[in-house]
Amino acid sequence: MIVLLVRPKAPNVFRFSKLVENEPIELEYLMTVLNAHGHQATIYDGVFDKRPIKRVIRKLEPDLVAITGYITQENAMKEVAKKVKQVNPQVMTVVGGVHAQLNPETFKTPDVDFIFRSASMSFFSDLIEAIAKPYDLKTLSQIDGLVFRDFSDSSAPVWRANGLAPCDINLLPIPDRTHYYWNRYHYRFLKLREVATMKTAFSCPQSCSFCYCKKLNGGKYQTRDLDLVMQELSAMTAEAVQIVDDDFLADISRAWAFVERVKTAGIRKTYTCYARADAVAANPELIAALKAIGFRYFIVGLEAVDDAILMDYQKQTTEEINRRCVQTIKSVGAECIALMMISHTAKKADFDAIYSWAKASGLTYTTVSIFTPIPGTPLYEDFASQITSKKIEHWDFLHLVLKPTNLSKPMFTYYYIKLTLKLILLSIGSSTNETEQIFSFRN
Repeated sequence: MIVLLVRPKAPNVFRFSKLVENEPIELEYLMTVLNAHGHQATIYDGVFDKRPIKRVIRKLEPDLVAITGYITQENAMKEVAKKVKQVNPQVMTVVGGVHAQLNPETFKTPDVDFIFRSASMSFFSDLIEAIAKPYDLKTLSQIDGLVFRDFSDSSAPVWRANGLAPCDINLLPIPDRTHYYWNRYHYRFLKLREVATMKTAFSCPQSCSFCYCKKLNGGKYQTRDLDLVMQELSAMTAEAVQIVDDDFLADISRAWAFVERVKTAGIRKTYTCYARADAVAANPELIAALKAIGFRYFIVGLEAVDDAILMDYQKQTTEEINRRCVQTIKSVGAECIALMMISHTAKKADFDAIYSWAKASGLTYTTVSIFTPIPGTPLYEDFASQITSKKIEHWDFLHLVLKPTNLSKPMFTYYYIKLTLKLILLSIGSSTNETEQIFSFRN
């Protein structure tokens, strides 16, 4: 079987900066599975591949096109499926990824044949084998998390949805990074070049009210066995690695074990990871140990500088904890990438407070997202009646999707842009090596 694996270009007003670009690791997992079963697979990464997708489809003549993406890529994913059918209606299409996992209903279009919700590569293998045979309803009905059309009654096909259960992260294969090695110069993180992406955990054990990640994998947090992590890490020739777990420090004892394993193996790389402020502040020795083995950037969701707002977000942190977190990271010579969030209820003073706090804390990199309830989370249902934008591309944390309550929309936008520009200038003034500013790490 010939399979085309597609990641469409992500719409983003700051895409031109090209400061953060991740390798399509989700497609590389699929590549491993397909290769193992003797199929011919090709990755098309729309982030940098400028070839028209129709031209690629005509040249490759695939039997199946698998498409992945985040929420802002929803329309782009559907457009790829549409173009596939325009070239050849017989080519099967499947969509997957974290957005499809919790929001399969939006992909029930005539151009999509399958919606794959599971993160399990073994179930994806089952799907491939089922597609390679004549349409087998019984087999399809046994594939965990699969949403598909039942053509038993050809005059009125209906969508069927299988149950979705958490899967074992230890069954994930080591991703086939052939695509990354051929295109490594495209993938970067701020000052780090040729950055590889690595995943060592599913979901998140925390309870932040706005978080989408904790709902993934059936809401079950699970870490990958460190033997497998070391095996994958040792096999990489990349010198820089971004660990994309939602919270790499969720298990402190595991983080310490990671440090010791890296030291014992003599692995020398530069790392970026996500972490919580309270874990950083409470474990300065661990942060120093991580810095010693190569951790350079800690991306931390500080979210706010006001205790009442932090409580409302259910962050279970305080402004003091946030401050100690930044100090801890700076004290070991690493960088804190501060993720802040501004609510639709904000007043001018709230914008000013974030800038003043970032400046006083000596932060080099601060990004401010606009509070956005994500489809698939309970928060989305809470705010459903207040949503003012129907454009899915606005769910990039850079647009208002709720009506501001204390400012007009023009004034809210003005203060947001002003704050962003001031933080850019603050970054330029703080950085002695490069005048770079990170805009958004949420997607």
